[in-house]
Amino acid sequence: MSRLRRQSTAPGDAIRVATYAELDRYVRKVIEGSLHVLLLLGRPGTGKTERIRDAVHEYGGGKALYVEGHAQPYGIYRELWEHRDQPVILDDLDRLYANPDSVRLLKPLCESRAVKRVAWRSKITQGGDGPPSEFETRSPVVLIANEWKTINANVQALEDRAIIIHFEPNNVAVHQEAAEWCTDDVVYEFVGRHLHLVSHVSMRWYAKATRLREAGFDNWQESLLQMMCGDRTLAIVAAVVSDPALGTEGERVAAFQSSTGLSRATYFRLKKRLVLEAI
Repeated sequence: MSRLRRQSTAPGDAIRVATYAELDRYVRKVIEGSLHVLLLLGRPGTGKTERIRDAVHEYGGGKALYVEGHAQPYGIYRELWEHRDQPVILDDLDRLYANPDSVRLLKPLCESRAVKRVAWRSKITQGGDGPPSEFETRSPVVLIANEWKTINANVQALEDRAIIIHFEPNNVAVHQEAAEWCTDDVVYEFVGRHLHLVSHVSMRWYAKATRLREAGFDNWQESLLQMMCGDRTLAIVAAVVSDPALGTEGERVAAFQSSTGLSRATYFRLKKRLVLEAI
């Protein structure tokens, strides 16, 4: 099966959002501080993190703390002190919330009130030039994840504190959003002609295909279709099915067999799979 069939999960009380304009309303409110905690879920490749960065630049004066999943808990605490009262963006929660020390730190930070008190009680915060053992902050928090797994009571507490957005844009919405930054019209048009062949389009494909074209790869179309379909042979089927020069099914079968050496039956089996995966 194509890797595009992977689905993101969300708690039952998540708010389903399908458009970038609607997503922007929630993001703006949390960056401005009207919402205290926002948990943003959604599949990879929809531009979630970039959308947050744009909002920080536009509504937060460009100042925010970005924390990724590989960060260590005390390092996060120190950064929270140095960026207190600024928006805090916690990305890649799939790894962050698996660490009990991180969860214990995030729970008070993610309280659903304006002023939060966070603490780190150990010898490392006693004396010296580092942060105090506890402090108050008005930082609004955005948590970003592809999936949300309620693995224990502490994680459940984080879930209960946040406004949860499950971002589910369709292919057309993602494609239209990519037009705002994709500088290669050839790549953009190619992806647009093949949207119907995949269940979920990723913004990363536009950037990768553009780099391949700029590097002089003549087979960038085949490579892009492999990214989209997750399989080289399936990509060949997608190419012949969408080739306007092949006017009949017989011509498409012949082109497939010429490229792969596989049978007519294999072509129809893969074509059926391609259609099913795009639903």
